[in-house]
Amino acid sequence: MKTLVAYYSLTKHTKQAAEMIAKFMNADLENIQDTKSRDHLLTWEQGAFDEELRTPTKIHPTKYDPEDYDLVIIGTPIWDGITPAVKAYLKNNKFKKTAFLITFGAAADDAAYIMGKLSKPSKHVLELQDRQIKLGHHRKLIKDFCRKLR
Repeated sequence: MKTLVAYYSLTKHTKQAAEMIAKFMNADLENIQDTKSRDHLLTWEQGAFDEELRTPTKIHPTKYDPEDYDLVIIGTPIWDGITPAVKAYLKNNKFKKTAFLITFGAAADDAAYIMGKLSKPSKHVLELQDRQIKLGHHRKLIKDFCRKLR
């Protein structure tokens, strides 16, 4: 199955999990890049504020076309909802089949539901708390997630 892992990551937790999934799935890896800089805490707060107000953002052109893949695994951190960049990626592309990777500090809320509404609903959702990634407890969860997707 031809697989793409597309993710947005500011603190590198989502990146770390996405890279591990891509390795296990032998998938191509796409870093979704926001045109708006969010490299420090003030802009992270702005990102959460943008999400709350449903402020759209633009993303840089991507290397891979999701329509060329049987499965696209989309990763996002939670900033009072899914990040504006991932929301733009979901709205701007078409998908055959999706799975979601969601990283968060406190709660994933309804991110999988919103991501499914913007793209295609998925039965496969991996939610990882930042603490699990920092402690290395995410490895087994990622392996199990990848096994279910194969």
